[in-house]
Amino acid sequence: MKPVLHQGKLITWKDDRGFGFIKPNDGGKDVFLHISALKGASRRPKVGDRILYEQVAEPDGKIRAARASIQGVAPRPLPTKRKPRKRSLLETVLGLVIIVAMALFTIEFSPSRSPSPITSSPSPITSSTKPGCMIKGNISVTTGKKLYHLPAMEDYESTVIDPSKGERWFCTESEAIANGWRKAPR
Repeated sequence: MKPVLHQGKLITWKDDRGFGFIKPNDGGKDVFLHISALKGASRRPKVGDRILYEQVAEPDGKIRAARASIQGVAPRPLPTKRKPRKRSLLETVLGLVIIVAMALFTIEFSPSRSPSPITSSPSPITSSTKPGCMIKGNISVTTGKKLYHLPAMEDYESTVIDPSKGERWFCTESEAIANGWRKAPR
């Protein structure tokens, strides 16, 4: 059975509360209209709007509008959803191969690559730095402690490395720790 559409004029609207009342064209009691009945409307209703609606009788005998629309107002366009394109198995496998190859290349040819601290023995002190080795190994004048400084640390710029005093450069923190150095407090 096809639903019966009724028509009426919106005579009151409380926008802050989202409801109002319709005066039916065919007379009778005013019909309650809630904003939720206007799901597809492109704007909020105003007093004087012509409303098309289906009538629903509540258990208490009151009548409310359902599936309503504002006459002469275009419905809000439905959002278009793009269907995600299905990837072929070949594309997925090829993508994974590229990622793995890039990871292996990075690991193999990284300038900061050093042996693990467990298997390495302390390397001899050299006066020159290797390219990419930015960690400063400094011996404190006041305490004699071996401290290493990272580039972002507070005293990094003012720390001067003197190889003749046993100070040196490190390529990684793990290398500094493996050689008995501790991270500087600042």
